Amino acid sequence: MEKAFARSNDSLSAIYEFAQEILATNSVGGAACYSVHLALEELFVNMVKYNPNVSSDIEVNVDVIDDKVKVTLTEYGVPKFDVTAPRDVDIEAPLAERTPGGLGVYLIQNLADSLEYEYVGGRSRVIFTKKTEV
Repeated sequence: MEKAFARSNDSLSAIYEFAQEILATNSVGGAACYSVHLALEELFVNMVKYNPNVSSDIEVNVDVIDDKVKVTLTEYGVPKFDVTAPRDVDIEAPLAERTPGGLGVYLIQNLADSLEYEYVGGRSRVIFTKKTEV
């Protein structure tokens, strides 16, 4: 199921409700549900934060196929930003020595069972899957 959301952090509640309805209808709960919501929120917030001059909505698609949740976020008129590229994040470093940035994408890379990125002519699409039974 797909729905477009305004490019604003104010859309987060509506996105949560949209995804939760689909997950609940398909009996997805527990850790898988939490992981989907966390990754979806992190990706959406990054799209809003790092493309402040873009006004187009962000399309969110959530499907449950067999034993996986597949989430796709699509935005238009944005520069390329490959979320699958490795991030140089030292999670062992003391907080005082860490540099800001990259931790959210690193988290998604390690949280999702699969993560894909497509970029064609200003259309950016992030696709992640999460097994329903964790």
